[in-house]
Amino acid sequence: MRSLYKLIGLLSLIGMMYSCEDYLDKTIETDLTVEEVFKNFENAQGFVEEMYAMIVDYSAPFWSYYSYYGEDSIGVETWIFDYSSDEGRYWDWQNDFNYFSGNPNTSSGLPFEKSAVWPSSWAGIRKSNIVIASADSLMVDATQQQKDAILGQAYFFRGFFHHEIMKFWGPMPYIDHVLTDDWKLQRPTEWAETALKIDKDFDKAIELLPEDWDDSDWQPGVKTNGQNMFRLTKGAALALKAKNLLFAASPLMQNSNDTYGYDTELCKQAADAFAKVIEIPRYNLVPWDNYESVFYATDGKYSYNDEYIFGQSGFVGWFGGYMGDAWQLGAIGNSNAINSPTHNYIHNYFGMKDGLSCEDSPLYDPNDPWANRDPRFYKWIVVDGDQLVDNLGAATGADVVNRYAEFYDGGAHRYPGKSNGTRTGYVAKKWYPRSFNKYDNQGLFAWRVHVRLTDVYLMYAEAAVMGYGINGKPSGFDLSAVDAINKIRERAMPDGSLNVSAVNLTSPNVFMEEIRRERAMEMSWENHRWMDIRRWKQGTNMKYKLKTGLRFDRNASGKPINMVEEVLRTRVFDEKHYWLPLPQNDTELYEGFPQNPGW
Repeated sequence: MRSLYKLIGLLSLIGMMYSCEDYLDKTIETDLTVEEVFKNFENAQGFVEEMYAMIVDYSAPFWSYYSYYGEDSIGVETWIFDYSSDEGRYWDWQNDFNYFSGNPNTSSGLPFEKSAVWPSSWAGIRKSNIVIASADSLMVDATQQQKDAILGQAYFFRGFFHHEIMKFWGPMPYIDHVLTDDWKLQRPTEWAETALKIDKDFDKAIELLPEDWDDSDWQPGVKTNGQNMFRLTKGAALALKAKNLLFAASPLMQNSNDTYGYDTELCKQAADAFAKVIEIPRYNLVPWDNYESVFYATDGKYSYNDEYIFGQSGFVGWFGGYMGDAWQLGAIGNSNAINSPTHNYIHNYFGMKDGLSCEDSPLYDPNDPWANRDPRFYKWIVVDGDQLVDNLGAATGADVVNRYAEFYDGGAHRYPGKSNGTRTGYVAKKWYPRSFNKYDNQGLFAWRVHVRLTDVYLMYAEAAVMGYGINGKPSGFDLSAVDAINKIRERAMPDGSLNVSAVNLTSPNVFMEEIRRERAMEMSWENHRWMDIRRWKQGTNMKYKLKTGLRFDRNASGKPINMVEEVLRTRVFDEKHYWLPLPQNDTELYEGFPQNPGW
């Protein structure tokens, strides 16, 4: 986000530092005193603004390399971490230019361009504690509303940055003050120990933040009218509170070997919080005909939509169309990099128009596998024969072949015959319109968010079914887990034909699998998959290790024939891969901060 109140030299601790004590024991080195920084709202907000830039955009480690660590896609064998992850080489998170370490690629001379989870989160925790310790007492030239705005953001960020670290590295100590010489903190063994402290931070943020910064009752005091799209709100704090509780309740965090081994009470608390988000009037599902506005705009601008709740700030706009480039065929795009959706992911999770999976639906025909599919299949996936560009213009000769997709063996857009063609027989188009290509020259501004309303409905359903049962619901809330899934599906098919079938409602565990299938489809390629597989304790299952493609020929009518599923890669995932390894130096500083198991 563009800082509204630029304060030069406010903080030097955002430099590239690589051990825990470095993040936590730095003193402020600034041309301004603490009293000057917090004397009024404008100065204090300038200090807080820097934390928005520390939210990591998982989609944008660098240029066209985007990180997908589950079984949902496959890319080229390069130095980026998604290939290292497939091979089980998790130590590489410290060495590559990616969203974990932010370490520059020294071989190419690329500079540090983005915030990264490990350094930014530790620095963000310290920065939050500075604000919490100083704002209320030092903001003498500020109204109570302005103090609330500053403190609400700080409490949110303190909870959020703790949660971010724990998502990838496991239980961590909770830090609620500015550390000086007392940084040798014991690492807890239970996720919930810190998660419940994080929960109280989000409660404070909920109490202090507005539902809408542009609200007329709020705006006169905070003076940022019209520049608030990405600012933290009560809804964002509620959503993160609920997500934190759901994660704490999940099988991995419960140290359960049962994929349905949730903590019932924490699930109830999470469902209650998600319900409050859903009740906020400003959030609504974007209509089907305008669903693309959730993911990109073609006018070169951010376009606020009712589904947005919380995300990385406006820095993501720096990438423009690169997100689309990462999925496009090199033949029609501006980049040779391509991630191909895997066949196993599409077959397992993108079901049929009767709301059933391919395995359960009588509509599925293995000889005509792309017929009668869920409408989201056609909205987000390109298959053989689909139109690739709107208008080839003056293109002649070899370029003419790029009008329609040729994904069959020997086709113009199939790897390895075409080095930048699809490896799997599919291309994802979730992040760009058909007119975004080198022929039509359509501009693009693509983004992703941490939490949108669809995600809230899905997490609510997960928490509600494990907390309250299939048809249960929080007190005073009129939406069950089944209702939440149906509400998402009815966006695509209002007649209810996609709604959850009775065959998937025979038990909470059976329904949970349908919720998970729905989540895989609806949130496809939005950087949730790797986290979901891990927290559901499913990573060691072969189903989630395989990455496959579909090989086929065409008959005279252009239909696919001789279809064969081929294994392109088998991911390495053992018990130790549920957590990233901690920097070895940090685990050797003192007793009580042990390395993650297996590393």
